[in-house]
Amino acid sequence: MVLAVAILIIAIIVALIFIPKLKKQQDRKAIIVFSFLLLIGTALNMGIALKIHIPSPLDLITFIFTPIRDYIVSFTK
Repeated sequence: MVLAVAILIIAIIVALIFIPKLKKQQDRKAIIVFSFLLLIGTALNMGIALKIHIPSPLDLITFIFTPIRDYIVSFTK
């Protein structure tokens, strides 16, 4: 729990450092992308810190391509 709070505090500090710089440049798209990526990174790291099972992206790729592979292999038999 302490680690999750530390991750949240670090994310807030990073946001407080970089978002004002982006506001000065009036770069709205960069602020949105930065905030989105920071939010996703923070959420994933907090999940890991709280020992929540987070599936690998490779699991999704395997789920999608295994039937396709089996279909193609069936032609070679």
